Amino acid sequence: MGEQSQQKRRTTKNVTGVTGDAEPQPLLMHPSTTGKIGSESQTTGYAVDEGIMTEPQRPVNSVVRYDNQPVPYMQRVTGSQPTSAAIPPRRQGQGTRKLPRPTRTLEKPVPHPKKNVHWLLPLGVGMLAMLALWLIGSSVLAWGNQRLNDIRYGNPRTYQTDAVVGHGDSGAHPSHFIAVNLNRQAIVIEFKGGDPAKSVSYVAPVYIAGDGGNLAPVTVEFKDVNGDGKPDMIIHIHLPSQDQLSVFINDGNGFRPANANDKINLDSK
Repeated sequence: MGEQSQQKRRTTKNVTGVTGDAEPQPLLMHPSTTGKIGSESQTTGYAVDEGIMTEPQRPVNSVVRYDNQPVPYMQRVTGSQPTSAAIPPRRQGQGTRKLPRPTRTLEKPVPHPKKNVHWLLPLGVGMLAMLALWLIGSSVLAWGNQRLNDIRYGNPRTYQTDAVVGHGDSGAHPSHFIAVNLNRQAIVIEFKGGDPAKSVSYVAPVYIAGDGGNLAPVTVEFKDVNGDGKPDMIIHIHLPSQDQLSVFINDGNGFRPANANDKINLDSK
C-alpha cells in the first residue's frame, strides 16, 4: 500500500510539477491554439502560464456596478410645460345618433289695442297728395303746351293772317300781317294790300316778362273797339298764366297805339 501511494505521488508530481496531494488538473491548451508562454489568449481571454491556461483573477467586490447600463429617458416636467393628458381612443364604427327635436309650443299673439287716429291726419295726407298731383299735372300740362306751340308757331313764335282793314287793300288783295315774339318783344309787320314794298311794323308797348316769356305766342285780331266803323288791331300775347292785350287804333292810313281819350270797348264785335 505504501509503495502504491508513493507511485501515485510521483505520477502526480511528474504531471503537475508540484508535490503534495493530487489536485484537480487544470485545463491544458492545445499547442496549436496557444501563443507565447505568459501571453494572453487571443480567443478565450485566459492567461497561459507554462502551457497551462488559468482563469484571470477577478476583483473581490460585493457591489454590482451598472456604469455601462443604458439610462432610461426621463422627461423633465416643469411648471411652464403643461402635462399632456391621456386622450381616450376614438370609437369608430358607430353611427351618429339623432336626437329628438324639441317641440315648440306656439304662443298665441297678444292682441294690441287699436290706436285711434285723429281725423286731421288722413285729411292732411290727402291734401298733400292732391298738392303733389296738382304740381305734377301742371308741369306736364305746361310741357305739353310748349310742345304744341312748337308745332303751331315754331321758334321764335310766329303768327300770320290776312285781313281787309282799308289801307289800300280789298277782298282780292287783302293786307298781310305777321306777328312775331322776338326776344320777349311783340312785333307786328303789315304788308298793305299784300305789297312787300308797303310794309309797316308796329311794336307793342309791353315787355313779355315771366318764365317762358320768350316762348309766348303772339297773335292779332281785328275788330272795331271805339265805334268809328274801322277795324282796329288787338295784339294778344299768350302767356302760361294769362293773356296780355295791346290795342292799336285804325286811323284810316295805319295803326297807332291807343290812349286815354279813346273809348275802347273790347266786348264789341
